[in-house]
Amino acid sequence: MKIAIDARGALWFRGTGIGTYTYQLVKGLVRGFGDEYLLFCPEVSAPIAANDSANARWVPVPESPDWYLEQAYMVQTMVAEKVALYHMPQNGLNLPRKIPLPVVVTLHDVIPYILPQSCTPAFRRRFVTQMPYIAEQAERLITVSHFSKRDILKHLNVPSEKVVVVYPAPEPIYVHLPQGPCRCFLEQCYGIKGGPLILYLGGFSLRKNVSVLLKAFAAGLKELGSQAVLVLAGKLTPEVRMLQELACHLKIQDRVIYPGYVPVEHLPQFYGAADVFVYPSLYEGFGMPPLEAMACGIPTITSNAAALTEIVGGGAWQVDPYDPIALSQAIIAVVSEDETAARLREKGKRWVKRYSWAKAVMETTMVYHELLNA
Repeated sequence: MKIAIDARGALWFRGTGIGTYTYQLVKGLVRGFGDEYLLFCPEVSAPIAANDSANARWVPVPESPDWYLEQAYMVQTMVAEKVALYHMPQNGLNLPRKIPLPVVVTLHDVIPYILPQSCTPAFRRRFVTQMPYIAEQAERLITVSHFSKRDILKHLNVPSEKVVVVYPAPEPIYVHLPQGPCRCFLEQCYGIKGGPLILYLGGFSLRKNVSVLLKAFAAGLKELGSQAVLVLAGKLTPEVRMLQELACHLKIQDRVIYPGYVPVEHLPQFYGAADVFVYPSLYEGFGMPPLEAMACGIPTITSNAAALTEIVGGGAWQVDPYDPIALSQAIIAVVSEDETAARLREKGKRWVKRYSWAKAVMETTMVYHELLNA
């Protein structure tokens, strides 16, 4: 059976949840299970992985400002190659019209319906315009949590049996590293020093709720000590300006560090250097960074909102995302009480073991085969 996958997101969005998902899915699929794969990649980029696999072939897609031309090229290629099924792992946006074969779409979440203010107007319009058609045309929708499935069923007119939950997992690079060498790495490469080190890693849209983390850090700074630092790692988007202004208002601007975008290969060192990882998001369809932190053996605090309750379960300390004092108290407890930190570290390491890319790839393959054998 020959399956086509739009793997371009593995390169376009590397370092994000969707990019990680696509990257690891493709790597896992081409390792076996007896199928052949036709993998669409950007025209100017080399294949990301397994370019020497006997069961996978990479097909560059000519770039065009008119995405209808890209669609036409991909459909023509799949028809010529006698592809049996097409999988779009990045929400299905720009799904080709009149595609003459079954389609599987991984729909990670429906945030533009739920928190439209957290999306750019252009992306929100594109999403809400295309998604009803995508949901109708796809034979199966894979999503990444039961919470996300409930939201999909609430906002899109699809039957429950059409939506399949497959949990992704942290990448294998996330393992425990000694804190000392990680601290040296951050100081040498990013100029980051001080401690305790409180880490946040991710985006800065309003739904990420980073402003509450700033307030929590400010409220606890006396107990945390004069050398404490809050590291907010991620691409410096326009929202960062508001966070910087808030930090100045709170008089903590000298203790808050914005290293900007961090390459994936440096992320384990960031986690390894941290005394605690904090992720106070208001809404996630999954939420990968807390699991990455747990896999690195870092005590983790999250909000008790949206899919995070399901995904981090008993592996993290969960707090009300609207309560900066509760968040501050949790951070202080973790960095000042060795027993609390050790207990949370072990709970996280045990919890994260339930997630596996081998399992995710197998379950995705089962969706393909179930659909084609129906």
